[in-house]
Amino acid sequence: MAEIHITGQKMLKTINAEFQENFPYLCLYFYTLENWNKTKLGGRWPTLEASKRLSEVRTKKETAGEFSIHGRTLVKNIEQNFYKIYGICCQVGWNEKDGNRYYTSGRYDDMSLTQLNKEFEARGCIKNPK
Repeated sequence: MAEIHITGQKMLKTINAEFQENFPYLCLYFYTLENWNKTKLGGRWPTLEASKRLSEVRTKKETAGEFSIHGRTLVKNIEQNFYKIYGICCQVGWNEKDGNRYYTSGRYDDMSLTQLNKEFEARGCIKNPK
């Protein structure tokens, strides 16, 4: 399993493609803080434009802006790093067999990416969700 290096020069769609190459039953959704807070109220709000570079959508610019993701990385650490370093909200998600899209929370946030990917594969979730 390859290590995924997150830098400000990568496009969001590239980050997600590399992520799904390693964890095919998972995906990443990126939001502004404002839109993420709206999703908590119900409904779907627009994600950040996938063709943008991380450096174009970040709201925090005072940090170095790099980290890595690997199979042992906990879901909550990915989400926290994107917010802490870049000021954007990232959610690890998956699609159930019926096509419905979900985000991790609760016990899933404390799982490694490898564990979570295996669980959703065993449940028959959709491979390479969008």
